[in-house]
Amino acid sequence: MIILYHILVTVLLVLALPVLPLVWIFSEKRRANLLQRLGLRTGIPLKGKGCSRVWVHALSVGEVNSSLPFVTGLKQRMPDTEIVFTASTRTGYDTALRLMAPDREGSPVSVIGYFPFDVWVSVMLIYARIAPDSVCLVETDLWPGFLSIMKGKNVPVHLINARLSDRSLDGYLKLGRFANLFFSPLTHVMAQTQKDASGFQRLGIKASRISVTGNIKFDQPCIPMTDIEIKRMRERFGVLSGQPVWIAGSTHRGEEEMIAAAFSEARKHQPGLKLIIAPRDPARSRRLMGSLDGSGHLSASLSDGEARKREADIVFIDTMGELARAYGICDLAFVGGSLVERGGHNPLEPAMFGKPVLFGFHMTDFHEVADQLVDAGGAIRVRDQDRLAVQVQALLTDTPLRKQMGAACREVFLNNSGAVGRTLDIITGDSSD
Repeated sequence: MIILYHILVTVLLVLALPVLPLVWIFSEKRRANLLQRLGLRTGIPLKGKGCSRVWVHALSVGEVNSSLPFVTGLKQRMPDTEIVFTASTRTGYDTALRLMAPDREGSPVSVIGYFPFDVWVSVMLIYARIAPDSVCLVETDLWPGFLSIMKGKNVPVHLINARLSDRSLDGYLKLGRFANLFFSPLTHVMAQTQKDASGFQRLGIKASRISVTGNIKFDQPCIPMTDIEIKRMRERFGVLSGQPVWIAGSTHRGEEEMIAAAFSEARKHQPGLKLIIAPRDPARSRRLMGSLDGSGHLSASLSDGEARKREADIVFIDTMGELARAYGICDLAFVGGSLVERGGHNPLEPAMFGKPVLFGFHMTDFHEVADQLVDAGGAIRVRDQDRLAVQVQALLTDTPLRKQMGAACREVFLNNSGAVGRTLDIITGDSSD
């Protein structure tokens, strides 16, 4: 089956060759990484003689962010090993550069590059440059061609922080025996939860090759912010002294309208409330600002002037890398991708600051974390914009409840660490199992 797969994908690439120059010319997004993902002009140096390398791959922004504590721990365990880090998307690549640029002192990684398209020649070209001793895939992004080549080269492949949503499980089960192309080459799966582990077993992976290690997102370092830094951050967003702030982070298409409507309702009872929205794709900010024209709310972007931001009711975060620290200045947070069916985003980012958290019922990508926060009394699920407005209003008028929920969130964050250590024990062969 895998030979047929390689042939099919190669034929598709050949058929696409006449179109690739047009993609290069007209798509800035694809132009940024097209040659690199084809295996050309990768910027990845050849492996040196006697050098040991681990290839760590994360799909996009979310996976890159969650991989930082793992990569840091891996470097501490294996200080003489070079870590080559790849991402598939431009935003993921840019995030990796921001978090762990190789030229930065103390960076755990030696090289950052792009993951190849799943075409035999592209994978082989990049494999030849990296020549990894092992591969760690973070959470997802499984490709049959890549996995078969690593298996053929006797390179162990570990799937770490592995999760499997109900939708993904159903999709793989429908593939029948073809699902083996995605999972049989894996050396070991380190699942976030027992539910995830059971799902991988249903897909044919032996229990001896699966471990439940927890969620490495709990091991992300707390972001330190002094009172002076918080004050400066509030000023940067145009927040006035004593002004309440609601942050809606990682929002998707269809959510901003609901959030804006809920904001309008909440402002009837909290006229001074300021809303900060961080779209998952910051490039959407200007378009969203235009859509609010006539709503009665003045909007601005973070890159606008100070005076405009102070006057604005809603400020959009239009640049990458700002949201995580911005949660430190809010009174309450809403985590996006959850009122629409996008799987939700990481609620631990506001939880680490001790902020009460709201999210919708579509948190399948963070189901365990969401359940823990709700069960601890730190988070509330909201079904629609009406319930969102009610909860925002209730929390803003009840300071003791906000503090209680925030403390519960912080406790959940602090009490569930250790996944990185358990994962590294297995990868480095130090596990006592």
